[in-house]
Amino acid sequence: MNIKEMDVLTAHFDKYFEQNDYTVLHPTLDMPIHVDALLYKPTEKYPFWKLATMGASDYKMKEPKNALGNRNEYIMAISPDENMSDPDIANWYYSMLLGVAMYPVMTDTFISYGHSMEWPVEEGEEMVGAYIEFPQMIEKPELLRCKLGLFKTAICLLVVLINKAEKERLLEGGSENFSYYLFPEDQEQCHFLSERTRTDNF
Repeated sequence: MNIKEMDVLTAHFDKYFEQNDYTVLHPTLDMPIHVDALLYKPTEKYPFWKLATMGASDYKMKEPKNALGNRNEYIMAISPDENMSDPDIANWYYSMLLGVAMYPVMTDTFISYGHSMEWPVEEGEEMVGAYIEFPQMIEKPELLRCKLGLFKTAICLLVVLINKAEKERLLEGGSENFSYYLFPEDQEQCHFLSERTRTDNF
């Protein structure tokens, strides 16, 4: 991703998150593509951390017919109770988000909203995979698309970490029902926050 594209994507997230107080996280390992992350603090309007990739859209997927697009960036909404100022905690979430971003690169697979993935879980870790959804926690739906250039548009999707029980709920009810579970119509208890260990915030 060149500097101009980075500036466009950063301005896009600034606009729809309605803040510009991000910090940049950089990968510590060599990857097939370079993906940084922008970390935004909780605000009164959006009271959760926002962690967004910057560079995942450099990979062009082989999209099926009628797909939203063939380049993705990814957003994670993280519990406000997490101390994301702690580098170890922030890097754990970054590594989870980076794993999702690298999945289509490493497997030559198209991923978009309604898709999920699993991974081998280390001892003591609760999260067994991730579900990809529209970023409905943000008021303006225009967040979904970011035009980076004449022939390059990024689709900005939400990544929700899921544990074993939530994976089983997804498998039993299907992606449409799981989407309603993440974003119920009554909005009393939404379930879109990512956590390392599940709490009542979810």
